[in-house]
Amino acid sequence: MKRSFQLKVVAAAVLMASSMAQAGSAFLNGTPITGDGSIDNPYLMGVIGASPATLFVSLGGPSNMFFFESADFTIPTTSTVSGVANTYSLTFGATNLIDISGLTIDVWNNSHPNGTFLSSSFLGNNSTTDIGLLSAGSYHIDISGYLGPNAVGGQYSVALQALPVPEPETYVMLLAGLGLVGFSLRRRET
Repeated sequence: MKRSFQLKVVAAAVLMASSMAQAGSAFLNGTPITGDGSIDNPYLMGVIGASPATLFVSLGGPSNMFFFESADFTIPTTSTVSGVANTYSLTFGATNLIDISGLTIDVWNNSHPNGTFLSSSFLGNNSTTDIGLLSAGSYHIDISGYLGPNAVGGQYSVALQALPVPEPETYVMLLAGLGLVGFSLRRRET
């Protein structure tokens, strides 16, 4: 009886482990990175700036399986942030072996798992989304979706870009410069 119970527990653990999607490899701007995308060990995207930071991940797991991964990033100064996500597929005959459906990206304040404010959500449909004006600090994204009905894995990418908002002094200097240009043009006309 005790042996039967132990076998059931082991079988349940194996079944649970085999039914979860697992990251095979992750790259940031083409360079392999550490982390497995779990809440306790998120991918680290580093500082996001004017050059887009792109996270590319390959997953393995059984078909129709839900997956959930996380990544942390930092914005150094108040910035207008945008993001885009894509999925990739590999078709053999009429079967999609590498396929993801329902890819969703949620952007949260603070590093994972401490985020309490959802800044934005966007889909993995290859469309750029304006996340909004975010202040300097730590943020994280939650990435979720399903492996396709015949898939043995999936691949996705998420790109984020943060364009700094000019300081008020920059606008003052711009207006002063335009005023000087206008003054010099008017002076030439007379």
